[in-house]
Amino acid sequence: MTSSALAFTLGLALVQGVPACSNRADATPHESVFTQTTVTALPPAPPGERGLALDISSLVEHVRPTVVSIAATRGAEARSDPHRVRAGGTSRSIERSLGSGFIVSPDGLVVTNAHVVHGAERVRVQLADGREFEAKILGEDEKLDVALLAMRGASGLPVAELGTSEVLRVGDYLVAIGSPFGLRHTVTLGIVSAKERVLGLGPFDHLIQTDASINPGSSGGPLFDGRGRVVGVSTVIHARGQGIGFAIPIDDVRAVIPELRDVGSVSRGVLGVAFQAISHDLARALSLPGPAGALVTDVEPDGPASRVGIQPGDVILSVDGEAIEQASELARMLGQRKPGASMRLVVRHGADEKVKRVVLAKPDAEEKEAPKPEDVGPRKTVGVSVSDAFGGGARIDGLDPRGAAAGELEVGDVVLEVNGKAIQGGEDFLHVVDKAKRPGTLLVRLRRDGEALYAAVRVD
Repeated sequence: MTSSALAFTLGLALVQGVPACSNRADATPHESVFTQTTVTALPPAPPGERGLALDISSLVEHVRPTVVSIAATRGAEARSDPHRVRAGGTSRSIERSLGSGFIVSPDGLVVTNAHVVHGAERVRVQLADGREFEAKILGEDEKLDVALLAMRGASGLPVAELGTSEVLRVGDYLVAIGSPFGLRHTVTLGIVSAKERVLGLGPFDHLIQTDASINPGSSGGPLFDGRGRVVGVSTVIHARGQGIGFAIPIDDVRAVIPELRDVGSVSRGVLGVAFQAISHDLARALSLPGPAGALVTDVEPDGPASRVGIQPGDVILSVDGEAIEQASELARMLGQRKPGASMRLVVRHGADEKVKRVVLAKPDAEEKEAPKPEDVGPRKTVGVSVSDAFGGGARIDGLDPRGAAAGELEVGDVVLEVNGKAIQGGEDFLHVVDKAKRPGTLLVRLRRDGEALYAAVRVD
């Protein structure tokens, strides 16, 4: 018996006492985006047998043919390496990356992570039976970290069935299949550790957290539920924690596959605002009942939000009747809508709630950076040293770690407003803070690294 076979046998022995998968066995099966020759979900266990051990070996045998290994090759100029010289005198270094994916159409369309194949000059896909195909990158969605490949000359392939990530519950069993460290078609078992996990990696990172082992090379591979339906795409590993991996919900992936296939990219509507999450301190400073909603920190001039009167400091409470509990939910909602789509927003402005109807715009290719602040002499208050900032505002030059602003403000921040009052410079900031009611909370609007945001600073 080979070492890999022995490891797999031992792995099966360890899960014989695992109770039946808690996925909703009676959920309606979902077809693949491409409906032909789909590998359908395993049937639910009979009512009297749902407490028996989860049959991992049957599940893996059922779905394994739909999983692929991916090798992407990139070439880059490397003049400093004299040992890699091509004919004609040009030297190049070759970078290779390994990943995983799964088949979504019988003619060889494959879903994987965008970071696995981005910039690749050559992509090869290997099937479970050992056959290899050259593949073309049809499209990439870097914000979601999803790419769609097309295998050249493939036909009659088995297709993974796409499930529904929305119905997953914490504690449901998951099976990950991928090629960690080049070990093709490695199988690991885990559970849903958390849902809607936000890591701050991008606007659409409300991820599935799992303890199913996900390692380099697993990226892009499928995460199956207990009936063999794809419910996530493995994407991120936690650098400092073993047993912590993340996957993109399949509901998000399914929505972009047709556009990647037909257009090669994904177009999303733009509201024209920057926003942030609301902490308990910010909620108190804003006189909100709780830390729900998305706090608008900046508004694009003449953008959709600006045209309907949305301002920095407003709180977006709902979109089309769906309440926003976390700011990340607004990013998800915007990511699901195209340019030209109409949205009904409930916005809190001060103590009033107003309904705003906006039409989303096309994304602007240009991003403008805020001007760099300039010092004009230091002053101190609430544990900070401040100076006039170029273009207006007060720049934070120093912080007392024991002061009220520690943990909220950072050196280099430019304070734009305090409690809704525009700050013209360091003296103005001093004056406004001195006049503030004590004890209380200062609602500070600032600019950090070119982006506007809010902070709540308690004063005694």
